[in-house]
Amino acid sequence: MTKKPHLFFFGGIPVFLLLGFLKKDIPIAIEISYINYLLNVDFWCYVSAIYFGLIGVNYLALDWANKTPKKLLTILHILLQTLALIPYLYAILHLDSQGVLEQKELLGFNLNALFLMAILLFLGSIVLHLTNFLISLFLKTE
Repeated sequence: MTKKPHLFFFGGIPVFLLLGFLKKDIPIAIEISYINYLLNVDFWCYVSAIYFGLIGVNYLALDWANKTPKKLLTILHILLQTLALIPYLYAILHLDSQGVLEQKELLGFNLNALFLMAILLFLGSIVLHLTNFLISLFLKTE
């Protein structure tokens, strides 16, 4: 997986597209202060597919440039990305047709706390990926 990390990310594209087709027209309300956003679950699935595609293209670009990503950073990136996806996928799979998530816990943990942790892991994985990409791109290979 660390020799061809782009395959992991390209493999996520059909998963998110399939989820988007299966969960089409399920609304979710996002309320921030007095502003209420009403979006569909499939929108977030398609955004996730695009994101995974872009990350895959980054890793593939390194391969085309004969640059190898750092093994430890790549493993950490994929691990953080996977851990951040668990609550996201759980929520998508357990939404009812009205967009309500009935369960408030996952494995005994408060789901809202897990969502917050997942967002932080996701942001950390972005920083890790950009660091890995830039270090691999600009450092000379031997």
